[in-house]
Amino acid sequence: MKKNTIVGFSMLALILVGAAGYWGYKTSAPVAPTAPPAPKTVEVTRCDVEQTVSAPGRLVNTLETSIKMPVEGKLEQVLVKPGQPVKAGQVLAELDDVARSEARLKMIEAKDELETAQKVRTSMDYPRATDEYIHQLEEELEVAKENVAITADMYRNASGAEMKAQALTNFSDAQQKLDDLKARFNWYRGKPSQGDIETANTRLELAQAKYDAAKAVLDALEIKAPFDGAVLEVRAAIGQTLNAGDDLFKMTDPAALEVEANITEEDYPLLKTGMPVELFFDARPDISIKGKVDRILPRRIEGDRPLYNIYISLDEIPAGLADGMTSDASVTIARRADVLCLPRAVVRASGEGKANLKVWDGVQTEN
Repeated sequence: MKKNTIVGFSMLALILVGAAGYWGYKTSAPVAPTAPPAPKTVEVTRCDVEQTVSAPGRLVNTLETSIKMPVEGKLEQVLVKPGQPVKAGQVLAELDDVARSEARLKMIEAKDELETAQKVRTSMDYPRATDEYIHQLEEELEVAKENVAITADMYRNASGAEMKAQALTNFSDAQQKLDDLKARFNWYRGKPSQGDIETANTRLELAQAKYDAAKAVLDALEIKAPFDGAVLEVRAAIGQTLNAGDDLFKMTDPAALEVEANITEEDYPLLKTGMPVELFFDARPDISIKGKVDRILPRRIEGDRPLYNIYISLDEIPAGLADGMTSDASVTIARRADVLCLPRAVVRASGEGKANLKVWDGVQTEN
């Protein structure tokens, strides 16, 4: 065999031995551990959180009134229909001329009585007579005294039964006139007693009340809307004769709304008046309205479930809402600002008022 061939085989053998040695080393060396894959995580944020109570309910109207017949009479005009919007002071109906004439006459009589009572009461704040009239009475008193003296002498000096009787009559008449003048003089010089003033005040108050009532009846013969709103019902017709107090119309203010909602027995102790509320309406799903708890009714609603009514005032009344529409209210009973927040799905609540969650520290998961 040639020398070159032997050398070639020797080199190949060395290469194979070396390769085998390296592969044996490689497979027998320890393997470095690999890091576990990072789990899916949620970033912790800060936010404001609220604790709320749900309260389903409905809108209710707070301003509804019946307009009644002011006096007995017949309607001459009915000027509105159900559903018609009206303004405060707008005439809804009118009575016939007979009713108006009677009402005017009663008001005139009441006015005269009031003016008389006012004069009597005013007179008590001033002297009852002028100095000139008092002096005139004093002169009349002197004349009356002299007349009494004269008739007394004539009676004493009269002879015969007939003359004596006539003289006595003249004396008695003179004395009576003197007594009347004294009483009048004393009254004009005196002042009203407290009883006189109280009596005059009472008569004045009664006369004022009578006049006010008569004027109110006359004004009410033009039956007017008491406020801006809408007519709900018309219960009268032209030509119909009605009694005083009969219902004519029913009116409401469509914007005078609040929410009547109900809460459970468990939620009742948590609520207080003034708590903020957010409201939603099926009729207007595009909006939410702010409000507050105005009143809490401390009486259970009749029924199978233990529920209680609350009343919620609204900060605004948007268009499209009306009495009877359903609502959902969310009452905020507690609020915390700038706290750590996580989605509810990643927090596991326990029965001890605690919450458990897993935290990834970049290498491993910790509880």
